[in-house]
Amino acid sequence: MYHLIKKDILMQKRALKLSILLIIFFTFTLSNIGPAGLTIGVLAITYQLALGASALEDKNNSDIILISLPIKRTTIVLSKYVSIYFYAAYAILGFYLAYLIINLLNLRLDIPFNFTGLIGAIIAVTLFCSISFPLIFKYGFLKAKMANLIIFFVFVFGGTGLVSYLSENNKLMLSQDLITFLKNRSDIEIFIILMVPLVLILICSYFVSLNFYRKREF
Repeated sequence: MYHLIKKDILMQKRALKLSILLIIFFTFTLSNIGPAGLTIGVLAITYQLALGASALEDKNNSDIILISLPIKRTTIVLSKYVSIYFYAAYAILGFYLAYLIINLLNLRLDIPFNFTGLIGAIIAVTLFCSISFPLIFKYGFLKAKMANLIIFFVFVFGGTGLVSYLSENNKLMLSQDLITFLKNRSDIEIFIILMVPLVLILICSYFVSLNFYRKREF
């Protein structure tokens, strides 16, 4: 699996260079929308790299080569799901370095880099890939391209409003007991609570993708 992820990264050298420019661009253009800017930035970079790898494989008919090798389809599918967190971590590191540089230079630019934005990014990346990957494994990147683009923009515009709302409002339209429960939890505890349903969604998506990939004819 490590070698499959490494392959995806190495064949995207040009995309990685472009992603650095995108991180700089998003740092300045999305700074005025608060934590949602970090969420959108990380999602966009992950989208670019994760789906970029699928696009190159589709273009070069790499799937035909992969299934002819002694590699289990479970490993091929799993490597795609694991790789999204490598890309997300890379994007988060890039935005964090931009945040540090701007603070060191005392530039008059409010760059949000906080727990809310990071949680939003992880949630957005997980949910987006949980929806887009089954489409890619069933139809291939090119046929699923338009659907994934629509899903991406739904996440961007919907996620912007949601993250901004969560960061600006301490009280949600929830029961008082739940509000009290969340207030008494640390950021790490809230993160773990959110991860449970996300992991379940990701596991379900993985098995759906695996089922599609096993039935797909090349």
